[in-house]
Amino acid sequence: MVNPYDLLESVLTNIEKGLKENITVDSIACEFDLSTRHLQRLFGFAFNQSLGSYIRSRKLAASIDDLLNTDLNILDIALEYDFEYEASYIRSFRREYGITPGDLRKTGKILSITPPLQLFNSQKYPNGVMFGPEIVVVPQFHVIGKKYKIPFRDSMTLPISLIKQLLDKEQQNIQDMTNSPVFITVTSKAEEGADYFYQMYALQQKTLEHIPEGFDSYTFPTSLCAKFHFICNDFREFNMHTGDKMFQAINNFMDSENQKYFIERERIDICISDLSEKYGEFHQLEWFSPVIEKTQLKIPAHNPSGIKKVYKQELPALRFIGKKCIETSEKANVLNLLDNWQLNGWFDDIEKQSGKDLKTLFDGGDSYINLVRKKDGIFEHWMGMFLPEGTEVPQGYEAVDFPKMTINVCNVYGKRDEIADYETECRNKLTEDGFPCEKAQWYFRRFNWNKFFGEDVYGKRLLDYCYPVISQK
Repeated sequence: MVNPYDLLESVLTNIEKGLKENITVDSIACEFDLSTRHLQRLFGFAFNQSLGSYIRSRKLAASIDDLLNTDLNILDIALEYDFEYEASYIRSFRREYGITPGDLRKTGKILSITPPLQLFNSQKYPNGVMFGPEIVVVPQFHVIGKKYKIPFRDSMTLPISLIKQLLDKEQQNIQDMTNSPVFITVTSKAEEGADYFYQMYALQQKTLEHIPEGFDSYTFPTSLCAKFHFICNDFREFNMHTGDKMFQAINNFMDSENQKYFIERERIDICISDLSEKYGEFHQLEWFSPVIEKTQLKIPAHNPSGIKKVYKQELPALRFIGKKCIETSEKANVLNLLDNWQLNGWFDDIEKQSGKDLKTLFDGGDSYINLVRKKDGIFEHWMGMFLPEGTEVPQGYEAVDFPKMTINVCNVYGKRDEIADYETECRNKLTEDGFPCEKAQWYFRRFNWNKFFGEDVYGKRLLDYCYPVISQK
């Protein structure tokens, strides 16, 4: 199935190539094997404008060069850009620019044209395409559904089963729905340091007069929000990884010195999913996060990233269970490895082997681990978890045993992408502060649940870089 990003990019490219040809909404839809109705609605949702109007505006904009830089008569220019009559070209030109083509030639008036629409790599996702953010006002509305506590470690899989349960089995209990078949997810933070968050899966209501037994309700107040919209092949592909990338995009947007808004992370986010078939094989999601003007902030508008502290930690004898993912002499994209492991449930396979709460092993004992070993100039990257010594190794996984040891820990603070490659800075900081790494041939990143997977009000998190004080025997 074609990625919506690739489809929209091809549509935009073909429009530019066909400005002097008989390119129409129907011809584009036929070329990409879509119905005209689906293509028009998909384009309108993506770019907030009509596909037919955009094609006409681009033809008119392109014709201006011929008007000002050639001696072609207006009829020839009209025909060249596929206007059937000179009069229809002049009428469309005047409607677009408030001046006729002939008067433009006489006056040389400066016009504001419709430039070509563009997509950027930052908008492309493996499962779709994202637009935004833009600042909007969301009016108050009511929802009824069910609220759940979602552990971060289950956020890739659990929400989908709960949503399916509501849509397939429970929604018939909810009366007076509005805006159906629109489905709404309400996300809110838990208490500070928690390794979970709350999500309510719900349907919009006119009022909250009749709440079925066993269901929850919520009223989203009129709010100023940053809005994203996302197009994908299947709404079930909107997972934690996609949400993380959206948060990165909104963080970058909000961090601009010229941006006057700040995201209110202590409040809730809402995701509105249109499950209808009006977009054909594609589904749309709109995601809103409340914002506040920086002048109204009660906290500093900026909290610098970087190394927060270094300390020693004692670890018991442990068995690392995981897989060697990559060998490279260059930097590896550790976050991609982490995401891939989460999506495939490999951490879950390992954790089941312990039969106990890994939090009791040591502080951060239930963390996901990226173990790195340097051997002959090559960096081996492993992903896995620490389990009690002697734990049985499940089929398809490998083990590395570590004796009781002391590690030096460097705690790094920042956004998800910026803290993933801090190894050199951590080694230097540890050495400067009297915590030498003794030329350790290995180290590990520790993705702690209540530090790394939950963001603070600045959209930042913590990542531990850990080095042995005593080299592995």
